[in-house]
Amino acid sequence: MKPILLIAWREYKQYVFSRGFLLFLIMFPLGIALVSGTIALLEQTKPTRYYVVFDGTGKYDGNIEAEIDRGYMRRLISAWDTYVEINVDGDSVDAGKIAAPFAPEIIDNERIEAFRNAGGITKGNEIVAPHLILDKVPFIFERARFERVALPSDFGAATTRDQAEAALRPYLLGERTLVDEDGQGVELFAAILIPNGFGRDEASPEAEYWSRNLTDPTLQVTVKSALNSALRRELFEELGLPRATLDDVRSVRASVSSFRPDKAADDAELDTGDIIETTAPAALTYMLVIIIFSSGNLLLTNTIEERSNKIVEILLSSVSANQLMFGKLIGIAAVGLTMPAILLVGSLALGVAAEPYLDGLNITGDVFTILFSTNLLLVYLFYFLCAYLIFAMIFLAIGSVSNSLQDAQSYMGPVMLFVFAPMPFMIMMFQNPNGLIASILTWIPIYTPFAVMMRASADPPMGEIIGATILMLVAAGTLVFFLGRIFRQAILQASPPKMKDIWRLARDTQA
Repeated sequence: MKPILLIAWREYKQYVFSRGFLLFLIMFPLGIALVSGTIALLEQTKPTRYYVVFDGTGKYDGNIEAEIDRGYMRRLISAWDTYVEINVDGDSVDAGKIAAPFAPEIIDNERIEAFRNAGGITKGNEIVAPHLILDKVPFIFERARFERVALPSDFGAATTRDQAEAALRPYLLGERTLVDEDGQGVELFAAILIPNGFGRDEASPEAEYWSRNLTDPTLQVTVKSALNSALRRELFEELGLPRATLDDVRSVRASVSSFRPDKAADDAELDTGDIIETTAPAALTYMLVIIIFSSGNLLLTNTIEERSNKIVEILLSSVSANQLMFGKLIGIAAVGLTMPAILLVGSLALGVAAEPYLDGLNITGDVFTILFSTNLLLVYLFYFLCAYLIFAMIFLAIGSVSNSLQDAQSYMGPVMLFVFAPMPFMIMMFQNPNGLIASILTWIPIYTPFAVMMRASADPPMGEIIGATILMLVAAGTLVFFLGRIFRQAILQASPPKMKDIWRLARDTQA
């Protein structure tokens, strides 16, 4: 046992105390922060999309502009409400020091108008400034994504849809630029053409949306919504109802709360902890996949390096092939467990440090409560070891029959194709953890650890889980038995065995 532990310690120390591993621990959280910050920055720096409207009817262009403005104000006020909930002392809000329309509440047309008339974000920042948890953290809002510009000066007397299209085509193709309200030249993003005769009648001509950009449908969807609303208002008027009635109808929102039937009535309403409990298995599953293959890759490259540099011959002069194999398995498994353990402790420390600034939000505490008050960590640890044993033996066997990474690629291609085949079904399994796909994947030994982890919070049939786990353990033992033979016989061969020789090595009872 001692030689195995010495080999394991050697493997563990080689990676955990390396500069690369320490850089990973530093770069991983920095990378997450950098990606999050970059996404936020890109959201702030999205280009303004300029559009024009040709309305042959003279009735609908104002509706489009108003709909786009309402959509922008809804996003703006929604972001403002989130800002207030996170950055403003909750007691100040409860005490009415942050009054309507700047206090978080339902966003309807009435509140949008009140928010605008009260001074908008500029006035809101003034009101909340004395109540911020962190001083001098004003709300920074995105500018409007879409801006209407006037039709070009050479549009002339175009009165038909065909004339409008011909006049606007050079601008849509980027051959010419328009001028915005500040006198700056801008590129036309889209043109909306509403022909004369457009209306509710099925025989009426259609409105047209022209743009070279096919990947951002936001403006097109907004235009369609605006025209739908305008046509409905016309119908409301014909029915003798005021035009504002449609806005009142659209502002009606049902208040619905979510509850869990497996809890007592007074504690059944879903909260943050319930959401975390539901999503944690999926997060742990993806972490399991990443760590398993990161650890397996370490085994593969390490084995190939030691084999090609003849280091393995020196090691085998002091220990047996079995001791070397199990020492490597234990050492790299410890490396694989060290990564999430350090991230877990780091997240706890970060959460504790940030708690005074979260105004009662304790997401980190909820996460750790779920992890340590349920069996999730034990399930994760057990299936990590099972999945690691299966895939580590595959990687170890491939490394033992390869003199270089190029040799290993011929084996890794089919293996990776087979291993990642169920990845597209993970979303289906998350949405229906006790469905047919989940059951099938659970009974396939190589996928059992990931399937069971994904289903951990959905109370899957215990008989199915136990049966699939036993099958997985049998398969893992079989792999260790046969792939261990390949490792023991191929590790000292000067030239890598051919594909046809692999099966012979696995069957050789002398190994």
